[in-house]
Amino acid sequence: MSATENFPPVVYAIADVHGRADLLGAMLDYIAEESNKLQSKPVVIFLGDLIDRGPHSPKVLDQVCSTLDLYPGSCLILGNHDFYLRELLRGTLRDEDAVNWMDWGGTATVSAYSSHPVPAFENIAADIRQTFPHHVDLLDHARTFTEIGRFCFVHAGIRPGIQLVNQDAYDLRWIRAGFLDHVDAHDHIVLHGHTITQSLRPEVYSNRIALDTGAYRSGRLSAAVITEDALSHFLCTELAESGAIEVREWRATE
Repeated sequence: MSATENFPPVVYAIADVHGRADLLGAMLDYIAEESNKLQSKPVVIFLGDLIDRGPHSPKVLDQVCSTLDLYPGSCLILGNHDFYLRELLRGTLRDEDAVNWMDWGGTATVSAYSSHPVPAFENIAADIRQTFPHHVDLLDHARTFTEIGRFCFVHAGIRPGIQLVNQDAYDLRWIRAGFLDHVDAHDHIVLHGHTITQSLRPEVYSNRIALDTGAYRSGRLSAAVITEDALSHFLCTELAESGAIEVREWRATE
């Protein structure tokens, strides 16, 4: 049996939505159309940081919940921003983390969820748990990483030289130095977000694929398309002259 026989027909990896439900909606509509053409269901992996900075974080989580229900095998990888929301809902958000979270865009998220002002976190969490229990469940079941074929999917990256099962969850959500500048091969090709690419396009390196294209400010949400255990191409949202959001296929050589 070849390595690709058990590989899903198509895998989409989507990074760092950051509250841009408009961009994600266009991306998911495109994926649905392609799925209908192929008459097969893809696997969609969200690489974390669904929330903050952009205006519509609750709607983004609704979209992700619906996608995971629609496409079996799909999953959410917990990002560092998502982690703060999960901790809030669990009642374990530390004071210093709360301050950092609000400074890094969390105010937009909690304001979209609740009319209670910051820092009434207990009341905000109660509102979310009551109105959006499916969001609580989504975050509680988020993964720190997943593997498919020769690819590994994480939010920020991995610590080189350490097996995936032994990676520290904090590194998987936060790492930059030691990972981004690492040039040797890993056990897998790492697909990640977390660090906005300099080009604001997906960037392909010998050992990793960077997918955070700064959607909340650039208007470009990006996804890697993996078929037969190989990178096929990327999808990128673009603003058309009409003002509508379009999804274009893009290759790193363009």
